[in-house]
Amino acid sequence: MKSLARVGLRPSRDHKISFGVQLGLVLLWMAYGLFMIFTEPDSSTNDRHFIHYVFLILALGYLLFILAQNTSLFGQQSYLEITPAYVVEKRGHFKKKIAIHLQDVTGISLNNTQARFAMRDGSRCLVNLRLVSTRKGQQLAKTKLLEVADRHAIPVTDTSTTPTRR
Repeated sequence: MKSLARVGLRPSRDHKISFGVQLGLVLLWMAYGLFMIFTEPDSSTNDRHFIHYVFLILALGYLLFILAQNTSLFGQQSYLEITPAYVVEKRGHFKKKIAIHLQDVTGISLNNTQARFAMRDGSRCLVNLRLVSTRKGQQLAKTKLLEVADRHAIPVTDTSTTPTRR
C-alpha cells in the first residue's frame, strides 16, 4: 500500500538516558579498555588482557546498539507512517510495529503532543507526536491524519493550538 506520509521519530527522547550521554559513556568505556590493554605490563602470568578485550568488544557492541537505535546509520528505523488504510508507528530496531487499522477507528482526538485513536472494541491507541523529528514533520503528520480521517468519515477532535513565533 502506498504511503501518504512517512516521518522520522526521535527514539532517544523517551529513554531515561539521552543519546549524547550514552555515546559519551560508551566512548569512555572504549578508551578505558584500550588504556588497560596498552598500559599493563606484558607478562606470561598476566591473563587479565582477555578480560579487557571482552570489555572492549562488549563496549563496541553497545556502541553499535545505540547507533542503530538512535541514528539512521542503518536506515530509518523509527518512523510514523500514514497510509490510506493504516497508521503505523515503529520506534526502533528492536521494538515491534504498532499498526492501527483505520476501518476499526471510531474517532481521532488530536492535540499538539499526541493523536488518540478510539477503536471499535472500546480500546484506545495513542501515537506520541512529540517524538516526530521536526515541526514540519508534525504538521505533515497532522495534515495526513486529517486527510485519511476525512476519507474514512472518522470524526476528528482537534484541540491543538498553533504556536506563536517570537
